[in-house]
Amino acid sequence: MSLKNLHRKLRSTEFEGNEFDPISAFEAQAVPQHGLVIPKDRFTEPKESYSVDIKVVSEKNSKLGQALETLNNYQLQAVFSDNTKVLLSAMVGSGKTTVLTHKILYLHFIKGIPLSKMVVLTFTNKAAREIRERILYFYEDLEPIQSEELRYFGTFHSVARQLIKEHPQLSKLGFTPAFSIMDKEAQVEFLQRLILTNELDIKYQNKLDQRLKLYRNEKQILYANMKNEDELPLLLDISRKEKQANNLMDFDDLISIVNWLLKQECSLNPQWIIVDEFQDCNSEQVQLLNYLSVKDSSFFAVGDPNQSIYAWRGSTDQIFESYIADTNCQMMRLPLNYRTSGQLLSAASYLLNDEQNDLQATRTAGNKLRLVNHFDDNQEAFYYANQFKTIHSEGTPWEQIAVLFRTRQQIGIFESIFQKEGIPFQVISKSTLKDYPALYWLKKVLLSALQINDIDSILSVFTSSDFGCIKSSKALLNAFGKFIKDKSFNNKLEAFTAFLQFKYPKESIHIKLGNALLAFHNQLLNSKTDLDVYSNLNLEQVLKPISAHYKEHVNQVKQAIEELQLYVQNQSFGNLLEAYQAAMGQVSLEGHFQINTGLKKIEDGVRLLTIHAAKGLEFDYVFLSGANSGLIPLNRKKGGPKHLREEKRLLFVALTRAKNNMEISWHSQSTAWNAEEGPSYFLNAIPSALIERIEATKPEIITTPDAPQESNDSPWKKDMKISHPKYGEGIVISSTAKEITCDFGKFGEKSFAPQWANLKKL
Repeated sequence: MSLKNLHRKLRSTEFEGNEFDPISAFEAQAVPQHGLVIPKDRFTEPKESYSVDIKVVSEKNSKLGQALETLNNYQLQAVFSDNTKVLLSAMVGSGKTTVLTHKILYLHFIKGIPLSKMVVLTFTNKAAREIRERILYFYEDLEPIQSEELRYFGTFHSVARQLIKEHPQLSKLGFTPAFSIMDKEAQVEFLQRLILTNELDIKYQNKLDQRLKLYRNEKQILYANMKNEDELPLLLDISRKEKQANNLMDFDDLISIVNWLLKQECSLNPQWIIVDEFQDCNSEQVQLLNYLSVKDSSFFAVGDPNQSIYAWRGSTDQIFESYIADTNCQMMRLPLNYRTSGQLLSAASYLLNDEQNDLQATRTAGNKLRLVNHFDDNQEAFYYANQFKTIHSEGTPWEQIAVLFRTRQQIGIFESIFQKEGIPFQVISKSTLKDYPALYWLKKVLLSALQINDIDSILSVFTSSDFGCIKSSKALLNAFGKFIKDKSFNNKLEAFTAFLQFKYPKESIHIKLGNALLAFHNQLLNSKTDLDVYSNLNLEQVLKPISAHYKEHVNQVKQAIEELQLYVQNQSFGNLLEAYQAAMGQVSLEGHFQINTGLKKIEDGVRLLTIHAAKGLEFDYVFLSGANSGLIPLNRKKGGPKHLREEKRLLFVALTRAKNNMEISWHSQSTAWNAEEGPSYFLNAIPSALIERIEATKPEIITTPDAPQESNDSPWKKDMKISHPKYGEGIVISSTAKEITCDFGKFGEKSFAPQWANLKKL
């Protein structure tokens, strides 16, 4: 079976890597290109016209027919294809989500395929929600879709959860359909508790996630400088038993367990399997596709090998090539870019291999790519502040301006200076509920009520530094263990509430909370109507009314509960307990409580984000900061040619976020620890005719044979004590009309142009 062969190939290359000489040894023209080469004649070309096909659709569904009239012939070819195996190579900005959605609608409304017979898999909750919302739009005048019809539409993890819950052999693994999902933070707490209570010898606990991945895939125990094996296998054995006993799974368990179950018995017989961002699949996800692909299943995958930038998750740029080699699939393409102006798109396309350079601009030439040399990131941040004020004053919204970075560590100085200069900004990163103490605590409260044997959630409720009553420690765990040793309790929540009453009788508010959680669990089991969660759990008192953040916390908690209740109302199967468990499972999968309509619109402000976080986004103005060699490509000792290929694709992704304006900077005196002199040598691949180069802004240094000539009217005098927002306190070494040089101790000597100095006298 083709997907089976593909899974085998991915498994054999997933952890391939060799020692590699420094990247600087490579000349730009010697950098290996992408592994994928698809001959042009391998693609099926579209017809000249699809007017007849659209007419047939319009007769059956006028709304869909009108929508199809807006698509180009490449897009229509993919929608109307009757081939049972289609791989669609969708270039950046070519409307792949539009095609994927219309393919689903065409199969459903015209070909009569029930939505419940489709498995639609995405990599982000945002993409899954967008597809669902577009489908629901076509049902506005029809009978509403029931929630179970779309239960196999979602991310790989959410669909895996659904398949696991329904599988008849789940009990063989010691789980029930009411299992809870541990997010990354909960998994860390879970493993740390096991290490502590079992007194295990585990090295590199701060790298535990990486170690677990290596052990799971390669059975590798030794890590970094370890000479002897530690007790990692024992930890995993204890962890497995504990998860089974408490009906818990982590994210990795979802994929591995569903694959095991489907291997025993394929409980689902989908007519169509549809995959978004196919290039991001790792071997376990391909294995899931393989198990779902029964004899009569059709397969439609959309992706862009030029945007394969997640090798650290296990994906590979060769997935297209491998799948094509193993199947007689019909290859199609979406070459038309609707996002980026002509000259910028041409510049980006030169980063690709010739065989892959299939991008076709649909917009006018527009502006050239600007390459700007700044003295350092401090000066660049002030430069951006002035630029952005001008851009905004000319009518561009703040949120249409973005600054991209290769690493998260580069962003800090820009936050400080933008705040000082009055530039509104938003740092776009994957925040977690831990960033919102009240919501994180609420999650633990609800999990304790829904899973009354989840000891980690129970402990988190009562040992929270913000809303708990006791301190977490090994002594607490030992005391609790001794307390329950010779006693009999129905569950751990009941046991810990009794322990609290025995050991800490003065904590009446939290003892009351423990009893309320037990009562709430029973109410959900027996009630047919939704309950007042906030009042039933007596959260008012536990949220500390005298706290300065009380009103903010209450509002956050009440809004989160409203989201849960809305989700529960839309569940058309199961009792209230099962519905709330499903809702909290979705919270764990998405990482927030806004599980019905997605995250609210981010407030106005310039976007600061990494290139990885920018994938899938677009802006009118894009600025890529600090693109020195050593940062792009990121210097990694064991990177190898695959790493270089991915780094070049990452730069391609950065360039294609821009609609009209793109500026790339490099620093003469970079503060990044691994940055080298000069701009990224990847940029040498772009013809000079497409680039507007801005001269270096490093100030000219005026010296005499003996020492710098100090300016008489300069406010910065030698030996003056000063401070800088990034480098801290220092002293002035010299000051001229062109340059101020300061000594910042551990940061060494730094030079500034007076207009960019950002210094304060002490």
